[in-house]
Amino acid sequence: MSWGTWTRRVIIPAGLGCVLAASMAAPALASHRGGTWTSLAPVPAPTEGMSVAHVGNVIVAAYGFNRFSGDTNVTRLYNIATNTWRRGAAAPGGPSSEGTAVAHGGSIYALGGRDGTQNHMNHRYTPATNTWTVLAPMPTGRTGLAAAVAGDAIFAIGGRRDTGGPCSGRPLARVERYGIASNTWRRVAPLPARRSDIGAIAHGGKIYVFGGCTNGVSTVSHAVEIYNPVTNTWAKGAPMPTARAGFYGVGIVGGNIYVMGGLNAAGRPSRANEVYNIAHNTWSKATPMRHPRGEMGVTSHGGRIFTVGGALPAFGTSVRTNDSFRP
Repeated sequence: MSWGTWTRRVIIPAGLGCVLAASMAAPALASHRGGTWTSLAPVPAPTEGMSVAHVGNVIVAAYGFNRFSGDTNVTRLYNIATNTWRRGAAAPGGPSSEGTAVAHGGSIYALGGRDGTQNHMNHRYTPATNTWTVLAPMPTGRTGLAAAVAGDAIFAIGGRRDTGGPCSGRPLARVERYGIASNTWRRVAPLPARRSDIGAIAHGGKIYVFGGCTNGVSTVSHAVEIYNPVTNTWAKGAPMPTARAGFYGVGIVGGNIYVMGGLNAAGRPSRANEVYNIAHNTWSKATPMRHPRGEMGVTSHGGRIFTVGGALPAFGTSVRTNDSFRP
């Protein structure tokens, strides 16, 4: 399917409006781990805040804010093998952005958003059939949230009520568990502190949550918190060296989690590419981002981490950048 013509109109970017301060002292970094960045076929239109996950060789980048036309309900499909984009069926519920997505069982699940009823979004897209299904809505409407899959459940974590861009206010500690088979939600242990615009990923049955904003636009966080779904409890991990927020995903290769980009304590996109070793609870640094951005989608496949779209230098200034990183 062709991309057709995009409607252009002027969007006035909503900047962060103040300097962000780090919430706690950063630990020392271990040795440099290196790695290589590669530029890929750009996103068809400049877009940030997409809900991004992959199924097999297909990366799905749904919804998102286009700097010319505003929030969208576009389903963008990137084929990793051919380095090409195509368009999928329009996402349901109308335009939105600043949600998140996870993959499970051949489908991706898009959660949350910043436009009206879309902040309760729980929509499933199946690339094999190019179809969307509207599922039981998330009980707590929010944007700037994180999500992760553990076992047969999806966990929606933190986020914010306000819709004015990253760290715009009213952060949440709430965590809700979605039973995939039963299509039902229930509340579980909350984050130890309210945070929005965070990153999260699951590994070995636990969920790792990074950074975020702890008090509107006044702070970004070094925090790393680890959730155990079996015991329904939280524990602290070694703090992230560079306090950041506004990354809507983190990458993983083997037993290492890569926290890339986002907005730093100066309110600017960060080049930081910091590596959390799960087994040792330690941090090291990898090759910095070639194109630092906030609000980019992140997903991992085949030993590479893909960073899709985003904003530079701030919220509302979307870019087409699509890069991969191989450790």
